[in-house]
Amino acid sequence: MAELGPAAQDDRVPTPETVLSDLRDAWGSALDGRLLGLYLHGSLIAGDFAPDRSDLDLLAVLDADPDENLLDVLAGLHADLDRRHPRWAGRIEVEYVSLGAVRDAAQGRAGHDHVIARVSPGESLHPLPATTHRVVTWSTVHDHGRSLLGPPAGDLLPAVDAGLVRSALLDHVRDWPTWVTRMTTPGAQSYAVLTLCRAWQRLRHGRQLSKRRAADRTVAACPRWVGLIVWARDWWYGSGSDTDPGRADEVREFVTELSGAILAAEHAVR
Repeated sequence: MAELGPAAQDDRVPTPETVLSDLRDAWGSALDGRLLGLYLHGSLIAGDFAPDRSDLDLLAVLDADPDENLLDVLAGLHADLDRRHPRWAGRIEVEYVSLGAVRDAAQGRAGHDHVIARVSPGESLHPLPATTHRVVTWSTVHDHGRSLLGPPAGDLLPAVDAGLVRSALLDHVRDWPTWVTRMTTPGAQSYAVLTLCRAWQRLRHGRQLSKRRAADRTVAACPRWVGLIVWARDWWYGSGSDTDPGRADEVREFVTELSGAILAAEHAVR
């Protein structure tokens, strides 16, 4: 078999493992002494990674809250990674949090004194408060994260009380009817449907499912919304394009109805 020439090699999309290896080496070198652990989570761990669509989700645990100097370093690292792997530009999501912030969150003190930083699809690197919303991610990484650098996640990160995680999930559910009004593309609408399915399933069963599995379980429990959930799942994991027609009115109705039902059920239990 003839060897691939330079042009053909450039056309190949690097595998997630190649990108993660590059990121691990670059971050480990540039953040030596500050980076306590780097952990992979999300769909690549859950087992339903879509090669053409899914993001690479990472949590970077630091020795202290990110400051302006560190943000400059991180921005350069992300820009360099995008240049080396342009096919993955905009598909790397990293949250930077200090170990102290996670420890405070585990004790119910999230957001009081700490700042985190985050870069995600559609958002440039930016600081934000370490609010209780974030404990959903941190607890998932503690339970299921794969270490790229540092000790196992369960050894470094404290466990987060299940009640705190539940409260944070309910805050997400409460906010979704407002968030969804800004989602105009079919991709964003599909994401809204699948993410709310996942939040509901975690509230019901106590563990994080992939978006696909959460959708499949919700289909069985919500026959009224089968068509919409299947559309969202198939758009996300198929070959959906943002030039496709969306289903904005249905998505808003679904999010409003399911959010209301979840919150009403929670109130009834209390």
